[in-house]
Amino acid sequence: MLRALSLIFLASCVSGLALAAPIRFVGSDLLLGQVDVDMQKFAKANDLDISFDLQGSRLGLEALQAKTADLGVLVFGADAIKPGPEFTSIVVGYLTTVIAVPETLPLSQVTYDQMASIFGAHEQNDVRRWADAGVLGSQAQRSILLVAAGRRAGLSLDIFRYAVLTKPELKPTVLIFDDALSAAARITSEEGGIALLPAAPRADGKLKVLLLAKGAKDVAYGPTAENLHSGDYPLRLPIYLVFRKGDAPRLGFVIKHLLADETVPVLNASGVTPLPTQARNQVLFDLETM
Repeated sequence: MLRALSLIFLASCVSGLALAAPIRFVGSDLLLGQVDVDMQKFAKANDLDISFDLQGSRLGLEALQAKTADLGVLVFGADAIKPGPEFTSIVVGYLTTVIAVPETLPLSQVTYDQMASIFGAHEQNDVRRWADAGVLGSQAQRSILLVAAGRRAGLSLDIFRYAVLTKPELKPTVLIFDDALSAAARITSEEGGIALLPAAPRADGKLKVLLLAKGAKDVAYGPTAENLHSGDYPLRLPIYLVFRKGDAPRLGFVIKHLLADETVPVLNASGVTPLPTQARNQVLFDLETM
């Protein structure tokens, strides 16, 4: 379906590829080692001249504004400067925070207040045992082991700190790991625990993902692509494709690859949850009219 929707659009782009000007690609350093490697292979296979400079979103936007870059994959915090009206910005995926616990823990969902009380250093309540989080049974009296994947694994910890906590300071007992695999492995021990991760852990039966609700009376949702895109799962930070208006025909072939089904695993490996298929199809349809 994705291929069918974009067929006419691609046909208009491909004929000029060999003579097209070089494409200068900038963006978030979170994509280094995954998206840039994939795009280099794509450029070589299609005889494209694409350069990469993934030093961060702020520097990427500055390069776009200075016209020393053509296409950016950028992340904007709440206080960050956004692209001006001369640019087109398209959401291509989301960074998120996934809450994981051992599969054997009799808990399926949590609220913002519960998570703040578990992880926050300056919250009204201080939850230290599973019983205080509503867990019954043999594990209720266990202390909660607090684990998180740090900045080297993405922005999941920062997303959580600034969205959930009253003040963005963690308890000193939180164990922070450089990578998500190590963080997930730490709570699979007999001691158990709870981890903040950039993506769902491997489906090996050892861990499960908790649903999250903003309040006790709100519906809890899981971090699926559909729930992230709709905003139902609240812990999210969009990633944007940014380019100058009028450049869609020249950049369309590259944008299509970034939205293609075969690129989904590459984005996942970078800690990015791509748009759901229907939303990606809509983006491609909209590009045809730009």
